[in-house]
Amino acid sequence: MRGRRGDRPARTWHSTPVVRAWPLLTAVLVAGCELQEVTVVDFSDVVVAEVYVTLREPPQANTVMAFLHGSFAGDQPDTRTFDDALVRVTRGDGLTLDLSVVAIETCVDPQPENANGTCFLADSALAGQLAAEDALDLEVTLGAGGGTALGSLVLPGDFALSRLGAECRLPPDTTLEVTWSPAAGAWAYINETLILGLADALAPEGIEAEDPLYLLGLSVSASDTAVVFPAEFGIFDRFDLDQDLAVRLQRGLPGGTSATVSIAATERNYVNWVRGGNFNPSGLVRVSSLRGAATGTFGGVVVREFEVLSSLDPITSVPDCP
Repeated sequence: MRGRRGDRPARTWHSTPVVRAWPLLTAVLVAGCELQEVTVVDFSDVVVAEVYVTLREPPQANTVMAFLHGSFAGDQPDTRTFDDALVRVTRGDGLTLDLSVVAIETCVDPQPENANGTCFLADSALAGQLAAEDALDLEVTLGAGGGTALGSLVLPGDFALSRLGAECRLPPDTTLEVTWSPAAGAWAYINETLILGLADALAPEGIEAEDPLYLLGLSVSASDTAVVFPAEFGIFDRFDLDQDLAVRLQRGLPGGTSATVSIAATERNYVNWVRGGNFNPSGLVRVSSLRGAATGTFGGVVVREFEVLSSLDPITSVPDCP
């Protein structure tokens, strides 16, 4: 069974509901929510707008997604919705994306109990016209005299995984060095993997594992363009990951498993807002990239991913990993 993650965006990490912006592994894959880690601002009437542009290959998989919700001051969820808001992303050449209201589950997985908000998504045909290094502007107009929030970003530059195609075969108990070309304007690279089949593969060794197992890693500078799979993934999962499993993965994947591996170049706004648990790439305090009637972020990522099949025997249709 192969571990493709579908068309969800890179995973985002917040104390408020997790918005599907990466997957990184195309979206954000297994998302969680912890409502008590960080208070964005201590007033219940503050509107939080989290807007993410995710570029993928092919461009038809690009997404522009927004989640508007209230703050969680005093540990009390805000149940407001914003269906009458206008969320618009524009490019200098006149390209305009007016986002439409969609099911909240598109943005938040799972939805926090007693919390609410409104999810918006751009037309896929228009999102597919966006490209690396595009300069974009955001305008969020809140209904009923709620005011306007503005933001802007420059998407990271294009980059490529070295010597890797869409999928490859890796012998069991073997690690793989994943390298990539630098992306212009990147502040950090987020490295994710979703591994399938571990529970059955490791049962004979007496090691228990979640199935699928999600692991997160981080390269903290634009020049840090290499990571060892799977040994260096999961640095933010060390306290939750079973020690025997963590040690076992240092050797590589057991035979009969598969994994989707994602590398995402992130720009300044994304890095300054992404927070959660031990995952604080630029400090403990979130920095809003919006001005006006809302706090929040207008962030962008460029994602590249591939699939690894762990097998001792050659696979005719799948090349060996380099």
